[in-house]
Amino acid sequence: MIWIFIILAIPIVVGILSFFLYLDFYFGRRHHEKHMDNTIYPITTGDYQFYQLGSTLFNDMMQDIKNAKHEILVEFFIIKNDDFSNKLLDLLQEKAREGIIVRILLDRVGGFRFTYKKRSILKKAGIHFAFSEKPGFPYLFYRLNRRNHRKITVMDGKIAYVGGFNIGDEYLGKKVKFSNWRDYHLRLTGQITQDIQALFQKDWERAKDKITVYHADLSPKSKEVQSIATDGFGLEEIFIQFINSAEKEILIGSPYFIPTKSLLHALHRAIERGVSVKLLVPMKADHPFVKEGGIPFLFKMKEYGAEVKLFDQGFYHGKLFLLDHKICDIGTANFDYRSFYWNKEINIILYDKSFIEEVRTAYLKDFQESIDVNEQWYNQLNWWTKMKMGIARVLRPFL
Repeated sequence: MIWIFIILAIPIVVGILSFFLYLDFYFGRRHHEKHMDNTIYPITTGDYQFYQLGSTLFNDMMQDIKNAKHEILVEFFIIKNDDFSNKLLDLLQEKAREGIIVRILLDRVGGFRFTYKKRSILKKAGIHFAFSEKPGFPYLFYRLNRRNHRKITVMDGKIAYVGGFNIGDEYLGKKVKFSNWRDYHLRLTGQITQDIQALFQKDWERAKDKITVYHADLSPKSKEVQSIATDGFGLEEIFIQFINSAEKEILIGSPYFIPTKSLLHALHRAIERGVSVKLLVPMKADHPFVKEGGIPFLFKMKEYGAEVKLFDQGFYHGKLFLLDHKICDIGTANFDYRSFYWNKEINIILYDKSFIEEVRTAYLKDFQESIDVNEQWYNQLNWWTKMKMGIARVLRPFL
């Protein structure tokens, strides 16, 4: 008799939970929209350096940290608990002991490896630490999905790093599963660093307390550049504007490709008016269901007439949006629902033609050496992958 009662109770319990999750999401989204904080900084000037490999990026970043004299600001989605992460933290502790202000801001969910013990060690060394986007009540389910996905490092208000790399051994290609980790990151100098520093300050103050940052004297540089900080709203519209303005070519690189209907429609229209569209995504997956969630869209893009390829020389984590040899977007935002509707992101818009050509050449080299998405590749997918594609369809708004 009790089993009959349990069986009858299951749909009732599921219904009640679904109702409360709906309310959590509905009111959480309204609260998010009311308090969201997008900032489109005006076009300014700066110099910039492009990185694809973690080894060269982190060598330069560590050297800039060693050279810092006043302040080091570090904001990441993930800092892992491994050799390189500990090496970086040791260096930051050393700088803090020298009397330099060191602040680390870490996403609460992405930073789950940061135990109380580790935070205590950093605090003892003089490092200021805070978690960003901490889940809690009200709207627990909604806030669990709200992530600070930005990766920012600023030294002395003069040098800033922004891009797709997190901190950990795997981003140096030391994890067997991914081997060669391909990503895009920027080293920026000049007036653009003021905007990135201001964004860090805003994120810190929302997470913890008011601070004063070190302001350096910065002279104008030769290249135009712009920073766009989005907070789960606005990025979709910006990307649609970019797509609608394209006349000849759109290059997209993303580890996850799950576009909204509006973006998919805009890309379709661009192809119809003669714009060449290339899309590069990874062969491997680093999160459950995300790859499977994107497969239908890869074939939809192929159907429209885009060239779509799978990077199989490691793991592709680059975030690139390049249009007509004129505009290059490199930052932290992926081409997916999570970046468009949930996450805090930062994207850097670069306008220097010689730099854009450097990035374009690097992208096309990877693109030409990658594997075509075609029916033969699809037919080789096993039953488990195809089943996960069905599950991913339901989970799409959270991928």
